Amino acid sequence: MNRPRLLLVACRVFERELEVLARSAKTELQLHYIEIALHEQPGAQLRAALQEEINTVPEEDYDAVGLGYGLCNRGLVGLKAHGLPVVIPRAHDCLGILLGSSKRYLSELEKEPGTYFQSCGWIEHLPADRTIRPMAAGGEMSVKKEEFVAKYGEEAAQFLMGEYAKFTQHYKRLAFISTPVAKLEERDRKAEEIAKQQGWTYERLPGDLGWLRRLVDGEWDDKEFLVLKPHEKVALSYGDGLIAAEPA
Repeated sequence: MNRPRLLLVACRVFERELEVLARSAKTELQLHYIEIALHEQPGAQLRAALQEEINTVPEEDYDAVGLGYGLCNRGLVGLKAHGLPVVIPRAHDCLGILLGSSKRYLSELEKEPGTYFQSCGWIEHLPADRTIRPMAAGGEMSVKKEEFVAKYGEEAAQFLMGEYAKFTQHYKRLAFISTPVAKLEERDRKAEEIAKQQGWTYERLPGDLGWLRRLVDGEWDDKEFLVLKPHEKVALSYGDGLIAAEPA
């Protein structure tokens, strides 16, 4: 039986983890990276870059296009599948993917809303003139109010979102997500150094590559992945799925 041919267009933040996973991928995997700096631009610029990638994939060479991205400043909203299915993790951003689930990501934010997350990819691609990158362009939050409403109710959600906004303006903790990649200890030391420079507490969180592995292996359960059919586009979902498909 032939393995599915997958082109994965991914943020370079995942580069080292994908190097590890590609060695044993159950798909015929090809990787194409987009620079992490797009994360700092308005969502429309990320969407335009990804749309161009999707539109120019040689359809005869692949069975599907995967995206190594989460919702990421809502940059995926409106993205359209062209001639091939497009597989997208139902994630807020790269952090939930590296932690293994959105549930764990949200749990860490509830534990300490003022958390600045880092990973090997974030550290490796720091600009030469900076010690940290913005977590989202324009300071927009990647956690939706609707999730707090569903869990706590409207009034409490309003309060929590206000508290979240205040805390994220003044980070208190740097959480480094450790994954089994090259130069892990070196990146870990750099992250701890940044925390010290910023006056934040430091915590090392064990990463979980299961979600990313299922993406490259073609194990696309609907709970974790949205699979856009040709001529469908990404829309926001106000349920647990985060994103949904609608006619383009």
